[in-house]
Amino acid sequence: MHEAGLCVSLVELAERHADAAGAARIVSVGVAVGDLSGVVPEALALAFPLCAAGTRADGAALRIERIAGRDFLLRDLEVE
Repeated sequence: MHEAGLCVSLVELAERHADAAGAARIVSVGVAVGDLSGVVPEALALAFPLCAAGTRADGAALRIERIAGRDFLLRDLEVE
């Protein structure tokens, strides 16, 4: 399941943005998943909590928006 690898990268990216914002915690992560991206949203949702465990994203909500196309995008990040 390559979604686990994507989640590891997603959490690392979210951590970098949290660092830049001086945030202690990541509350939610919003992504857009293209229907031709090869990413299975349900698998992504299952992998995210495991990849986020022990990071500032531990317990963060993952919001997935399905879109047309091949893109897999970090849409937004809520930190505190």
